[in-house]
This record gives sequence, C-alpha cells and structure tokens, in this order.
Amino acid sequence: MPYIHKKNGDDKTSNYPIVNKSTTIGRSDENDIVLRNVGISRKHVKIYKKAKNYFLADLGSSNGTKVNGKFIQKIKLSHNDVISIGTCDLIFFTDELSAPPQTNSLFLMEDSDQNNFYHHTLNISPQESCIMSSSELLASIESKKIIDKHGQAPSQNDISSLERSNKALFVLYEISRQLSSTSDFKELLNKIMDLIFMVIDADSGFLVLTGDKEKDELIPIVVKSKDKQKENTGKMRPSKTMINKVIQDKVALLTTNAMDDSRFSAAESIVIKKIRSAICVPLWGKNKIIGAIQLDSTRPDNMFNKDSLELLKTIGCQMAMVIEQARLNSQIQEEEKLRNLLERFHSPQIIEMILKKSQDSSENIMEPKDLTSTILFTDIVGFTGISEKMSPREINIILNKHFSQLTDIIFKYGGTLDKFLGDGLMAIFGTPIEKKEDAENAVRAALEIRQKFAEVIKKTIPEIKFDIRVGINTGRVVAGNIGSPKRMDYTVIGDAVNIAKRIESCAKPDQILIGPETYKCVKNKFNLKKVGPKKLKGRKAETMIYEVLD
Repeated sequence: MPYIHKKNGDDKTSNYPIVNKSTTIGRSDENDIVLRNVGISRKHVKIYKKAKNYFLADLGSSNGTKVNGKFIQKIKLSHNDVISIGTCDLIFFTDELSAPPQTNSLFLMEDSDQNNFYHHTLNISPQESCIMSSSELLASIESKKIIDKHGQAPSQNDISSLERSNKALFVLYEISRQLSSTSDFKELLNKIMDLIFMVIDADSGFLVLTGDKEKDELIPIVVKSKDKQKENTGKMRPSKTMINKVIQDKVALLTTNAMDDSRFSAAESIVIKKIRSAICVPLWGKNKIIGAIQLDSTRPDNMFNKDSLELLKTIGCQMAMVIEQARLNSQIQEEEKLRNLLERFHSPQIIEMILKKSQDSSENIMEPKDLTSTILFTDIVGFTGISEKMSPREINIILNKHFSQLTDIIFKYGGTLDKFLGDGLMAIFGTPIEKKEDAENAVRAALEIRQKFAEVIKKTIPEIKFDIRVGINTGRVVAGNIGSPKRMDYTVIGDAVNIAKRIESCAKPDQILIGPETYKCVKNKFNLKKVGPKKLKGRKAETMIYEVLD
C-alpha cells in the first residue's frame, strides 16, 4: 500500500495511507488528507491510480505544486518523490507496509464549556499502528538532547513526546524482563497491567479477549482497580459498548467525558460508574483483532489525553504479541502431548494427518464418530503350549520382538495399533481418517506380516517355533475415545469388529482369511480363494469367508 509521509510541519501524524483510487489533499475538511500549513489551498492536489501507476494532479491551487523542485500540473509519481505544497513537503512511498491493518484513532476532546465536544479522526498508517522499536524511541530521546545542546528550550510538544518515549521504553523493558522470569501466562498479563497503571494514572483497567465470533463473545482476562478492595467484588465490568465499537470499527477511542459522549449513550456501566474519561485500544494479532484494553478514570481532575492514548496503543501492540506467542506456545505444547500419545498407536504419516486436520477444523478428531474401517486381528497358534516350557522373562522377550515387527508393518501401511491381546493384536485401517485403500492396505500388511514371520521362524530353534493366523473384516464402526472419565482409550466398536475376531479364530496356521465386505474391496487386487460360508460364534446367519493366497 503506498503512503504519503509528511516531512515537516507540526502535525504529529506523519504517515497517510493511500487507500482509495482517488485521494485529495488540502486545507478543507472535505479532503481525504487535511493539512493546515500556510500556502495550502482548500483543495490543493489529487493523487489517483490509473492501471498500476499513481499520478499527482494540481487542482488549480493558488501557490502551485512542485514535485522534486519543479512546478507541475500533472505527473506520474515514483517512489521517494518529494511533493511541495505551500510550506509543507510530502514524500510519496510505494512500499507495501507489512504491519497489521489499523484504521483510525478517534479523539473526543473537551471544549471550554464542558458540554460541547470536538472529535477529530487521525488516519494512522498500518506501520504506525505497530509498536515503535527501541532504536526509534532512543532516537526520539536523542533528538531532544540535540535541541538542548544548541541552547534552544524544548517545546511542550517535545517534552510530552520525550515523556511518552521514556514511559514506553520503561514498559517495554519491563515486559521483556517479565517474559524471561514469569512462566504463568495469566500472572504475566496481570504484571503488564500493573505496568500500565504505573505509567498511566487510571482508576480501573480491563484486558478483554475475543471469543466465539458468532456470539460476539468477550472474555475478561485481567481486571484491575486502583482500589484493591474492588478487584475481588465481582462488580467491576468493562464497557461492552466501548469495547464492541473498538473491535467492530477497528478504532482506538479516547473520551474526556464519557457520560456525555453520544457514542456511549447506551452504556449503562459508564453512567453507573460515573466514568469521566476512558481509553480503549484494540489488540492486533497477525491479521485480526484478538481483544482490547480499556482504562477508566472517574476523577474530574484526571482526564486522559492524546499522549495517554498513544502510550496505551504502543503497550497494547506489545501485549498482543505476548498473547499471540503464549497461544502459540500453548498450541505447541498441546500438539506435543497429542503427538506423544498418538505415536504409541499411529504411524508418523497418520499422526501428521491427524494434527493437520485438527488444526484446520474445530472438530475434535478423537471424539466418537461413525466410520467405515477395516479391522485386522492376528494371533499366535499354539503359543500357550510353548509358554509352559519357558520362563516369563523369555516369553516377554519373544513377544516384544514379535510385536515390534508387527507394529512397524502396520504403521508402514497406515494402520492404527488398537491393542495387544495376550499373544495377539488388533489393528485398524481407516481411523481416525478414512481412506479408499484401507482394505487393500490391511491385506498388504497381513501378507507382509506372514512373510516376515516365516523368515523369523526359519532362524528359530524347534522348541519355540510357532505359527500365526490373521483375520480381516470391513464394516461400519464407531471410532473415538471410549471408556470412563478416569480411563479413556481410542478404539472402535461395532459388529464389524466382532466378525473380524471370529474370522481370525477360524483361520488355520499361516492362513489369512477375510470377510465379504473386505473381499468386495480387494477382489481384483489379490489372488483370493473362496473358503465358503462359515457359522461364526455368536451369529445366526453364516458368513462367506475368503482366503488371501498372495
């Protein structure tokens, strides 16, 4: 976004974004950019966009317009062009500003009779909405020292700017120090609010974060009062009217007599608490408002001013970054916990899919839901007899080695390890994320398990040789966290699971059997043999069974 930088003059706002196709500059309030400098006409110049370029045209001004020292009527603008109108020099920049988009700051200032109010809107560039760097603040302070060296007394504006810079530097330093010494996020935000009260004299303050967008939810995070006894009464409430206006209109607000301010006439909290002056600034995340800070004063002799607003905006930007970083850290910690849990049951590829899906959707992927899955059961044939001849430790070593190989194969084909069942195991293909090739992957995993098992058995002494059998079935299941509040396991339940286990029980040593639904999914991809209908335990009707040869 291009913008105009004001090079001289006493207007504190230095940058003006060019957001419209046509932007006028002049003394009149009708202009998009209003400048009061001597020699500027009511409507002096116009900047407009044509195709991808920007042009400047003089609007018949009394004193004319110069660009880079030469009088012009119309000219194509380039980056760093100096535009001279009256006694004011402006610089045109074409650079895209990367800071979050802040629109306006609205000031309602007190008139002499306390009843009339004058409001003025300053157009603040996105760059200025972000926090000033320490080097910029120090440069501001150094510039005041240079003035003093030349024997010139600093103006009131210089003193005010210096005080604000000093306060900002103090708060920024303290925030950075607290970040390294405070681990509790809520405690950190309370300490930052304490710092705000040290540099801005307020009676009460609130940090509010946005919640559910559809419900326009606002969540008070920090509530602070100058009177400590009021903090725990539960009666302190921020002005929802003011905060909503700040968030919805994307403005920072300052009022010097809130009770008479027509913008907040519907705000009961302002009237009840007799708020005389209030400031409210938005907290910008990466590209959206994530909350707001509101400060109130009930004392007639303690009115907030423009410096207070600018200072709170600066601190608010830093606080927004702290909040976003804390949220990111929390998200990373939760993801790490979930990853550690999932690594016990899922392959790395499936884990990445689960984490990505949970980030892209508000849906809890581990909550129970209906899926079509393929269930695989394996069992060691005759292991009970072998285990009678061995010590428990020897059995443990053999099973761990066996299950380790099986788990690697299941993960290789995108399966989920559901549980170990004595000398067998249960695996699922298609949870928590369904895939078209789930049944095929289950069969391929079974074939590799049989092949790997055969290779191992060849090297095993005869006394501890054993065989393996596999049963596979496909069908609708409920998958998710199932159990009691004290113990939850991610698993699947349904008739398809029971059938898979019964099919495995029917298999002979080194045999892979599949059910009818699995057969439909893989019949053209493997060498299959029809075994025939089988009466499975616990079922009235017979079930057609097929064998996977290779």
